[in-house]
Amino acid sequence: MDRKFITVVLTAVLLMLGACTSEEGADASMDQDTGGMPEKTASSGNQAEASEDISKEAVLENASEVDQKLENYYLESKVTTYMDGRTDETLTCEWFYWKDGELHFRKEIERTDAPIQYIVGNDHHSMLYTEGEDTAVRTANLVKGASLPSPSEAMKGRLSSYRMSHDSKLVGKEEINGRTGHHLIFTPKEAARESGTMMDLWIDAEHWLTLKEVLDQGETRMVYEVGTLVEGIEPAMDLFRLDLPEGVEVIDQ
Repeated sequence: MDRKFITVVLTAVLLMLGACTSEEGADASMDQDTGGMPEKTASSGNQAEASEDISKEAVLENASEVDQKLENYYLESKVTTYMDGRTDETLTCEWFYWKDGELHFRKEIERTDAPIQYIVGNDHHSMLYTEGEDTAVRTANLVKGASLPSPSEAMKGRLSSYRMSHDSKLVGKEEINGRTGHHLIFTPKEAARESGTMMDLWIDAEHWLTLKEVLDQGETRMVYEVGTLVEGIEPAMDLFRLDLPEGVEVIDQ
């Protein structure tokens, strides 16, 4: 059972949700065909009205070329891991907000039987603090928000990676917590089938971010799911300042 793969994918899922812009990306073409499913063009340029018969290639083409910006938003997600007879949950609340060309963000991460972790920052620095500890860590951000990948670019990179070890199949459009997602199934190729991971992925039809992902590997299962996505938020800037308890020491790294 390859726990390392599960951990790497989980980390990637949690970190890739920030939506900005980037000039780089990877090829998102896939290996299998879809049995001749016809591609239909959305009427009046409205992609939300695309046909249910859209082909897998069309889905992935959109994921690689459509740059649907998702900037000022609030997102709630949950990761549930089933391993060795134990169930663990990680709840994450995230705020991303642009002001005067600078990205401000806040994450609150709550794990099973663990204190809440806070990550607050902007283009210049991030502050990490775990509830109950007597120190907080401040680090300089070497990459500005404008250089981070958009959802479609991040998804393109993931799909490019997946296709190297898995075959793919388009199931169709499905609703995930009120949003429409393209459901894809990834099956390990023959060479990696014994130790490979089965993956189900639901890609948001509007912004091309991950709505849901299920990874199965032996007795281990990991489920990531977006519960709430609110666009166009205008939060008070106090949200992006971390008020530390008295006596907490800030360590610069």
